[in-house]
Amino acid sequence: MPFMMGISQLLAPLDEYDLTFPDLMAFIQLACMAKPFICQCMNDIRHPPIHPPEVIVSLLAGEISQDPPTILACWVAFHQVIWTHSAVLPTDQEIEVFNCHGLVCECHTRYYPNYWTNNTDSTHIYYTGVPSVIQAARHFYIEAALLELFAAMKVFGWMSSMNCACVYNYALARRHAYISNNRHAFDATLPQVFDEEFSWHCLVLPHDEQQWIQIDVVLSERNKEMEGIGQEAYPHACDLCFIVIGDNNSKSKIQVAVCDGNTIGHPCCAVHDCKVPLMTNCHRFCPDHQDLNQRCAVDGCDEVNASGFRTCANADHQALEDAYFKPLKRAGVTLPLDSVPSSLDSGSSSPNSADEDLEVIVDSECNGKPENSNKHLRARFGRHRTHNEQLIMRPCGVILVQATFFGSKAISAVNEFAKAVFPTAASTPEYFIFDNNCKLHAHQDAIGDDHFAATGMPVDVFHFNSKHKETDIYCQQHCNPAAFPELISGGKWRFNTSICKQTNVWLGGYQAILWDMSVHRYNFYLDEMIKHQNCYVISESERQGHSPWMIFMDTLFGSD
Repeated sequence: MPFMMGISQLLAPLDEYDLTFPDLMAFIQLACMAKPFICQCMNDIRHPPIHPPEVIVSLLAGEISQDPPTILACWVAFHQVIWTHSAVLPTDQEIEVFNCHGLVCECHTRYYPNYWTNNTDSTHIYYTGVPSVIQAARHFYIEAALLELFAAMKVFGWMSSMNCACVYNYALARRHAYISNNRHAFDATLPQVFDEEFSWHCLVLPHDEQQWIQIDVVLSERNKEMEGIGQEAYPHACDLCFIVIGDNNSKSKIQVAVCDGNTIGHPCCAVHDCKVPLMTNCHRFCPDHQDLNQRCAVDGCDEVNASGFRTCANADHQALEDAYFKPLKRAGVTLPLDSVPSSLDSGSSSPNSADEDLEVIVDSECNGKPENSNKHLRARFGRHRTHNEQLIMRPCGVILVQATFFGSKAISAVNEFAKAVFPTAASTPEYFIFDNNCKLHAHQDAIGDDHFAATGMPVDVFHFNSKHKETDIYCQQHCNPAAFPELISGGKWRFNTSICKQTNVWLGGYQAILWDMSVHRYNFYLDEMIKHQNCYVISESERQGHSPWMIFMDTLFGSD
């Protein structure tokens, strides 16, 4: 009886409307289907809105053939039921009915599973948060849990996206699946990564360009956010990287950071240390240096190319080019198995693309050698690559940041990199381990840089024993790890100072995957793999009882 009285109370406001029971059931079902969109339009989703969005009112009115006032009356009667209802699983017919009218209104907005578009300003706006099912291509959807599986396969197996798809199609998909390896699928899932990380605002992209063009600008902005202190595990601490020494009267902390590089890299402008991205990976020079394509490829020669050559009219220079491109084996050039660019590569018709994978510098003796010694010519006929990726880590295995060094691993660049990662006195570690700390310390002394004045700078134990001379007095005074007793306990080193070398083995597994990526996707991919790897390292640290925790960012950088 109370249940029947509750139903009567719900239906009482609808007595004056011409509604059948199937109309009411259809309204509730379709309104529940529209609930995720309604939530996107609200700041507080704990309570249902008094008035649903106009576009939803129009949609429901069209679907059950009623006018908007009737729909509003139904909403007043059933809004609590709709808001507390669990997620509905619509039938194919209900989906057809829902899509037949479409989420379109007079404001020129169209709604899709992952995003909505506005034709007035040509914007492509993704919903906040990560849905349980993501539209990967026009008619194909991927569960978010499956994407997490793909991410784990990349972190622990160094698998490419195509190999992830192959594993899924072979081992998990239905036996007679009619679609496989959609090369556009992973492009479409990129925006959901941004939604997961930056859930406080919507991702907005232009709607009138190709997907890869749309995403590059946002990738660049996101990569800048990850520089320095951007990784979410940056404030990590645990018993393996953060210890407290002393007694009750005098306690102090010891926190350590380790720095080292890896030789993986991405294509870049052939001008030394130029950081302007290439238009495509098939180019040798960035847009700012395109005029150098017309200059001789031999180092130190500024003459204009001869017709049909990449070198000038000098016979020795042309002979060097001929030795490079024709009898390659006799010239001692080692080439990849496939040096011909794919027909799918953007810009493959450019004059640079024929040798896009040839990156060897050729030395050749000149016929006109001077009396005192041979004269050598050096030339680069292929594209250039960045010098290395530099890591700063905690000894426990958490990666704080990765950064690209373009021209060289210069000591001055390492110094600026370290200052960007530890910009305040509170954030600087007690010890900074680097295999060339003696040169770094000397550089800081020479320029009067006291940013790391309170930081000890020992050299990694392995490098100190094998690559630093005992006669180097400066190194022995400032960088001998044995001169820092706080780093030793019970005759053993407290911290794993070789962690970067060990992590480089894992990072190097991505070299084949990263080899031909554009700079924006390269950095995005590395940052994502590092983020997932950090999550795993921290979970293992907790499982093994090393008490991981997060330092308050205000403690490191203040409250401003």
